[in-house]
Amino acid sequence: MNIALYHSYYNNKHLSDVQTEMTKRGAPVIRAIWSECYGMWLAIEGCHRLRAAQNLGLMPIIKDVSSQKTVTYQMDGRSVRVQMADLIEELQDNAPRTTILTFED
Repeated sequence: MNIALYHSYYNNKHLSDVQTEMTKRGAPVIRAIWSECYGMWLAIEGCHRLRAAQNLGLMPIIKDVSSQKTVTYQMDGRSVRVQMADLIEELQDNAPRTTILTFED
C-alpha cells in the first residue's frame, strides 16, 4: 500500500514522541482519499503517525473520506474546513512532489 503524505516536513522530536505513543496504542487510523490517477492513498493528516507506523512495521488503518462533501483537517496547527473537491484537486496536484511511503501487507 502506498500513501502520499500531505506534506514532507517532519520534526524528529515529535516523530520520536509519536512513535513512543504508538508502541502503546498500535496502528494509527489515518483519513485519506483514494486516487485512481496515482493508484495510491492521499493522506489528509498524520504525517508523523504514518512515518512512525512505517518505522515500527505497523500497517495504518485507512479511513476513506473520499465521499464526504466537506472535510475538516489541521493545517499549520489550525482547523480548516474545505470542500472535498478542492482538497482532492490540491492533493492530486501535490502527490508527485511529496513523500510517498510504502507499507507491505
